[in-house]
Amino acid sequence: MLNYSYAILESQVRTQVVAEGLDPSIGYLHSSNPEGFGFVLDLMEPLRPVVERSILEFVQAHVFHPADFSIRADGACRLNPEMARHVVRLVATSLDSYAKPLTTSKGR
Repeated sequence: MLNYSYAILESQVRTQVVAEGLDPSIGYLHSSNPEGFGFVLDLMEPLRPVVERSILEFVQAHVFHPADFSIRADGACRLNPEMARHVVRLVATSLDSYAKPLTTSKGR
């Protein structure tokens, strides 16, 4: 679930970086990233604790059912579509609540 959350975060950050006209491949901390998104990974670092907190709080408060997951023939465990949608909403909400004070303080 945490890996899926990081993928959501990475997608949102990459989309915003490209929308702002910035080069996602020029990173400082992640300059040798094989995917070429070093800058995106750099910008994700301060947001990881926000995502981690929301996922850990959800895991602590939620009683999981086997139907929340599916196991593929190769043994890989995947979230079912409803659980995946819930995680997307959870990550989006946590990022929105984190960013809101930042944009409000700048008078936006």
